[in-house]
Amino acid sequence: MEQAKKSTSEIDEKLDTIKLSFDIEYAKWLSRNQSGSFSKHGNLSIDGESSPTRNSSSSTTIRKRRPKANCVETSSELPDHEIHGFVNETLFLKNFLLKQKESKEFKTLAIVGKYGVGKTTLCQDVFNNEEVKQAYIPRIWVSMYSKETKEDEDPKIDVVKRILRSLGVEDEMFEHIKTEAEEEKRSKDEAGETEEETVKEKELSRLLYALHSNLLGKKYLIVLDDVWEDNEWDQRLDDETSQQERSHLSCGFPKGSGGRVIMTSRDESLAKEIVGEEENLQHLFPRSDAESVWEMYKDAVKAALKIEVKPRYPGRFKQELMDKSCGIPLAARMLAKIEPVKMDETGDMERKKSF
Repeated sequence: MEQAKKSTSEIDEKLDTIKLSFDIEYAKWLSRNQSGSFSKHGNLSIDGESSPTRNSSSSTTIRKRRPKANCVETSSELPDHEIHGFVNETLFLKNFLLKQKESKEFKTLAIVGKYGVGKTTLCQDVFNNEEVKQAYIPRIWVSMYSKETKEDEDPKIDVVKRILRSLGVEDEMFEHIKTEAEEEKRSKDEAGETEEETVKEKELSRLLYALHSNLLGKKYLIVLDDVWEDNEWDQRLDDETSQQERSHLSCGFPKGSGGRVIMTSRDESLAKEIVGEEENLQHLFPRSDAESVWEMYKDAVKAALKIEVKPRYPGRFKQELMDKSCGIPLAARMLAKIEPVKMDETGDMERKKSF
């Protein structure tokens, strides 16, 4: 256990070093993209890795807000580069989705890991697998951050609405649901009836009922990508005992048609609140295979500079790459951009020593 803690601490220190080296390049990238859409693979910040602060003397949770640099909207589209180094993880995820395909049991799975280890890429790969496409209809990808979200929108309501939009529900229905909730609350207040349920809770319960109705009888797959504390999705989704609470998130997901929900997060404690048992967690660690990290780097250099990397000393080169990237796929790809290769006098490819 002590050895594992030491290893994790060393990785954290190396990630901090990489972040310091990336700061200048990130500032340049950010200035180019402030007015455009963000890319999952363009965001270099590794801030915000710590778990939310919880008051040990009470059940109070101080919700950790998503840092601005991590406001990245993802999609189900495959990345624009070849995927390396996730053979075992891909097999595990496909097994989760395709083994016992006829099972009617509702299941959840959380993929947990540091920023840049490939959680989103792994899910995109499996989400677009042909067997998975045939087995699950509908398939819905939800980026938990969305540029379209209004500042005053309730986080839970926002996500449920976006899932419903993917199912073809139009905004007019949402306005109708909100109006109904407001009118019900107003009429009960006027009648002097005591009620603890707020307008937002009434609206959420109606939206969850609509979601349940639209998914009922369907073998659905929903991916909730990059869940943070500020999304307020912190309720166990397979908790059938809480379905009597109409605004509980589990009410939105029918349990008898073989549906699956996969979430990704950097926060293990939050993931456990949503999927429950440890067996429902899949940890995604930095790559330990130098060859796959090398392939990631080489592809990124080729894409950026249109050249092949042919180091004079391949073994030393690959080990240095592993030491600097810590096996983090995103770090390897970004090292290819900020530490580019150059041609020496003999015609061999060597990297510029930028740090």
